[in-house]
Parts: sequence; structure tokens; C-alpha cells
Amino acid sequence: MIELLPIPTSEVPLAIYHITLHAYRSWPADHPRGYVHHTDGVQPPDPDIAGARDRMAKFDEVKFNPKMQAILIRAAHESCRRNRWHLYGSGSELTHVHFAIGWKEFQDCDEMIRRLKNALSFVLGRDIGPRGRKWFVRGGSQRRVKDQAHLDYLLDTYFPDHPGVFWRNGQPLPEVDS
Repeated sequence: MIELLPIPTSEVPLAIYHITLHAYRSWPADHPRGYVHHTDGVQPPDPDIAGARDRMAKFDEVKFNPKMQAILIRAAHESCRRNRWHLYGSGSELTHVHFAIGWKEFQDCDEMIRRLKNALSFVLGRDIGPRGRKWFVRGGSQRRVKDQAHLDYLLDTYFPDHPGVFWRNGQPLPEVDS
């Protein structure tokens, strides 16, 4: 059981971001609330685009079950440790996972998300399979955490309110059930 201790003041993060990664094909283009296009933002529901995406899809829709959620949190924790980032907490559900991640050195957030998704995809491919399948949608949502009150809200309210596996710094990492 690995537990992180508080960050020494000499290592206070330069930035903390709220990162959201969505499961592959978890939000179709014909969803009643619309859909998000990676460059054009929120779009109205479009059954034609949904049908085209269904025909082009190489893999089935991904749902992050509780086992996968625990794997994602453990893999994110390890990826953060290896990259000298700090994972503050995570909340999850079937369609997406949230992380609060901070780092000290300057780093492009898009590059950080790319590296994180690569690490998470590798672990899901190894532990769940098949290897090489697509686990996440393109990109990921990133919002800068404004201040301590914002971080506290994410860790005390927003992340735990999600119906899936929740973890925050100081707690034992979630166990992966067989």
C-alpha cells in the first residue's frame, strides 16, 4: 500500500490541472445533448455523423467498469510518480475519469495528457486487452485549478460525487478486483 505524503514546500507545483479523459465512443454524435467535435467544440445532435462514426469505428464502445477505474487510478499514480508529477485525486464513472495533477517544471498540458493517455492505454491493453485498441477519445479536457479552494472542491465534492471509484492523496490506492 503506497501513500503519498504532503508535498514539501520546496516542491510546490507550478500548475495543477483538472484533467478529464473520456472513454472511446462513450458520447455519440446523436446524443440528445449534442456532442463535442475536437476542433469545433459543442455541436448539435447529428444522427448522420453518428452513423458514419459507427461505420468507421474499429473498436466497440469502452465503458470503464470498477476494475478498469481502479486500474486507471493506479496507472495514473505510477505515471505521475515516474514523470515527477503529483496526483492529488481522481473520480470516475463508466464514461470518463477525472484527475487533479500538478507539476513543478514547465510542461505543455497537451503533451502531459498525451503521455498520461499513452501510459494508461498501455496498462489497460496489458491488463484488460486487447493490446493496441483505442481506449480514449482524442484529446482530453484540461482546466487549470485556480486556487486551493478550487482544488478542495474537486477533492472533497466533485470527484467523490461521481458514482465510480474515487481516490485522493493520502488514501490507499484502490485494489483491482479480479
